[in-house]
Amino acid sequence: MKERESAAIQNWNSFWNFHLGAWNGRWSRYQPNGKLSETFSSKRSFSSDQDKKLINQLNQYLYDDGQQSEKDWNYSLLEHCKQDGFMHPASDYMRGLAFKNGAAAWLVPQIIPNQYFPMELFLANKNIRLSVGMLYGLNGTLERTACIREQRNHLAESPWTDDVQIIPAWDTGSNWRGITHIIDAALQRSKVKGTLEIPVQPGEKIYFFPDNIVLRCPEQITLNKPFSVSSIWLDSSYKLRTIMATYGADSRLIDVRLQHLSRQTP
Repeated sequence: MKERESAAIQNWNSFWNFHLGAWNGRWSRYQPNGKLSETFSSKRSFSSDQDKKLINQLNQYLYDDGQQSEKDWNYSLLEHCKQDGFMHPASDYMRGLAFKNGAAAWLVPQIIPNQYFPMELFLANKNIRLSVGMLYGLNGTLERTACIREQRNHLAESPWTDDVQIIPAWDTGSNWRGITHIIDAALQRSKVKGTLEIPVQPGEKIYFFPDNIVLRCPEQITLNKPFSVSSIWLDSSYKLRTIMATYGADSRLIDVRLQHLSRQTP
C-alpha cells in the first residue's frame, strides 16, 4: 500500500504539480493611492528533477526601456518543505500554502515587530493565472501593491488585456454559491459549501485591477489585531474565484480559504 503523504509533502506537491513550466506575463506595481508606479513584462520559469524534489525558479524581467534583469532560486524538498508551508529561498520567514488547482498564498505565518510583511495570493484557471501582492513596511503601513497576470508560454496569444491602470469600482453581485476549500496554519485541509463571504474591515483598501481582479487589504496592520487579505477574480459572468488569508488577534495565520463560486444564468 502506498504511504499516505504528510501534510507538508501534499502542500509541496500541490504547488509544483500545477506551476511547473514557463509563465509569460506582465507585472504592474502601484502606490497605496492606486497610482501606477511601474509595469514590465516577465517570464517566470519553474523546472524540476523527475521526482519534484529539486526545483529551479528563473525570473526574467523586460522593461519598456529595453533593460533586462534576472533572478534565480533553487528549492529542495529536504531544505524548503516545512511543516507550516514551503519556504522561499529568498526569504526564510515566508511560507507557501497551495491548493491543487493552482491557487496559492505566499505569506508570513506570524507578524513580527519591525519586520516587513509581504504577501502574494494566486488564483488560476488551467493555463492562465494571476497574483496580487502587497508589501507592508516595518511600521505595518501598506507601502505598495502589485498585480501580475500570466499565461503558460505555449499559448499563442495572451487572454489578458494590455490595460494596467486601476479601473472604476464594480459590484460583484449576489447569489454566489459554491465550495470553500480551507488550509489551516498546520496545513490541514477541509472544505465546506459556501457563499461569497469576505467581511468588510475598518480601514480597508480595495483595488480594482484590470481584467476583473480585485485586491482587498488593510491600509495598516497592527500587532495583535485580527485582519484578512483577499483577492477576487470574476473569471466570467457566472464564475467567481476568491482567496483569503486570515490572521487572528495573536497576529498568527488562522487559515487560507479558496472559493470557487457560480450563479445560475437568468
